[in-house]
Amino acid sequence: MYVSHQFLKVLLFLIYPILLFVSVHFGNRNEFSVILVVAFVLPLYFYFLSDILPLFGNRFYLFLLYGIFLRVVVIGSPAVWSDDIYRYLFDVKLFLNGISPYHHTPREFFEFGNALNLGLDFLFLKMNSPDYYSVYPLLLQIFYSLGTLLGSIFGNSLVGIQILFVVVESINLALIRKLYPHSENKSYWLYFGNPIVIIEGVSQMHPEVLVVTGFLFIFILRSNWFHLLSFFILTQLKLNLFLFVFGFRGDRRFWIRLGLVLIVSLLIWKLTVFSDLLLQGSSGIGLFFHSFRFAGILEPFFYFILSIFEAEYLSGVISFSILGFVLIYLFKEKYFYRLTMMNSFLVLYSLFLLFSPVIHPWYWIPWILFMVEKKNAIKILSFIVFLAFLSYGMYVYYEFVYIHWLVSILVLGLYGKKQINYLRKTT
Repeated sequence: MYVSHQFLKVLLFLIYPILLFVSVHFGNRNEFSVILVVAFVLPLYFYFLSDILPLFGNRFYLFLLYGIFLRVVVIGSPAVWSDDIYRYLFDVKLFLNGISPYHHTPREFFEFGNALNLGLDFLFLKMNSPDYYSVYPLLLQIFYSLGTLLGSIFGNSLVGIQILFVVVESINLALIRKLYPHSENKSYWLYFGNPIVIIEGVSQMHPEVLVVTGFLFIFILRSNWFHLLSFFILTQLKLNLFLFVFGFRGDRRFWIRLGLVLIVSLLIWKLTVFSDLLLQGSSGIGLFFHSFRFAGILEPFFYFILSIFEAEYLSGVISFSILGFVLIYLFKEKYFYRLTMMNSFLVLYSLFLLFSPVIHPWYWIPWILFMVEKKNAIKILSFIVFLAFLSYGMYVYYEFVYIHWLVSILVLGLYGKKQINYLRKTT
């Protein structure tokens, strides 16, 4: 009886990578039935496997290898859940040929005849943003260029980039162990086995796993100089990561140095992505504030109110403005000084997700890192996996945005209420 029970546990651990393989090779974000199956099955497996992790015992190296194996399984998968990678590759092709990807849209490159000899026709047809200016910073251009060069060995750029992501993720898993050396496998599982991290990070090649590496260096390395360097790298990966400046603490000298880091980082953004502020505002990052909406949590409230006055295009601006006021108030009240750095970053990123008009599934990856070691986190993270994959239903039915919004409000609202009550008791 004991042998058969152990065999069943092993079987479940073997089925999980098969499910991941099938999801990334045969998934379809344009088929609602497929989305529903993935949204229900993957979080269920993620949740129930957490209860049989004692199978690994004290052999952490086996557990680590299993986490890496889950990521290796998805190498070679196509971009069935997100087409962002095709814009990355388009920019990289220009970048590797000494052409700035920031001055013209992809359509303009073709109209000028500048892209015809670079073999960019396939990428142009596949991408989702041919009329937008590139919003990807210089450091990401370099990273995806390295992945593309590695992919030339295999004759497939996607494979090269995915291999590079698996290497980065292997480092992340080892660093999480170093950050929490005495934790149980169940805590590590929150990140090690999370299907959002594996599918959206490695398979679909979104850069949030690089963001995780930057945060891990901040948490592990104690020197202020390393904190400044890591924060600089983070701000060169994603624009929204500038908000984590509120989570730091230090003396006057540290804040002066941090201010210099911010100035240098912003200068690089100005010379690259924001080389033309007007164009970025109208056909680039600016669309994020007033036109592009996907799975927001609080922003729909402002959208509905503003629509009465035919000013709904301002919903993103209003939402982020309120976020700014909240952050300034909390910083002024020294709220973040009462928390550990990890908890400060968790609150900061939770506030960003709360007010952002756009929450793609891969946006949750840093949040998942911040939740490692949190009590009973497996439940909320399983719901997050469900909500994240369920959000793809908006690609099929636009009206589905209202159903997803209500589910998100109910699930996250209940969890948020419990966390607020917990923080009141501990601060």
